[in-house]
Amino acid sequence: LTADYTHDVKAMLAANPDAGLYYICTPNNPTGTITPLADIEWLIANKPAGSMVLIDEAYTHFAGVPVASYLAVKHDDVIVMRTFSKLFGMAGLRVGYIITNPKNIAKMMRYDGGMQSGALPVTSIACATASLTAAPLIAARRAEMQTARGLTLDHLKAKGIDVKPTNANMFMIDWKTKKASEMQAAFRKESVEIGRSWPIWPTVSRVTVGSAAEMKAFCMALDKIVA
Repeated sequence: LTADYTHDVKAMLAANPDAGLYYICTPNNPTGTITPLADIEWLIANKPAGSMVLIDEAYTHFAGVPVASYLAVKHDDVIVMRTFSKLFGMAGLRVGYIITNPKNIAKMMRYDGGMQSGALPVTSIACATASLTAAPLIAARRAEMQTARGLTLDHLKAKGIDVKPTNANMFMIDWKTKKASEMQAAFRKESVEIGRSWPIWPTVSRVTVGSAAEMKAFCMALDKIVA
């Protein structure tokens, strides 16, 4: 990642100039940061011939920023992924889609006997299709999340806690002197569950943004813990 926690595409290419696939998640999980489309375009232009660029936009509806779908139309070696498990709340339906050249779709479907789409439950297809037309609902849910996130980030900053910039429904807190696992246990005692941590970031916790009431409970638990 770069200093501001976006994908460092030049470093990725330098790390492996012969990779078969380069993966970019934007907004990124767990940082919630946006990788500029110009950076992705640079990677597409400079990667080795024959390799693929996979752009994961699972969290894009939370960000409301320009998306990468045009790159899949423009380039044969680009795949854009979307899911209904995040803003749409359909994780249990296990449904998503890709945007790419039809030849790439045919190549991927050969591995499952052509059942990639046909095996989906009718309920999943119906709900996902209906959601695609729900632009006002998407905007309303994004606004609700942004309000809850904003109040929470303001609360954290007022406490002098290091929280990283984010454009998605999660944020990263650096506890500095406390291990993330210890803080997770402390929140659990207050009946609040926060996200996991990683070995490379032992003092950083990932927190998912919930409803306004849930984030209020998070802030109340935080106040007790830091006190």
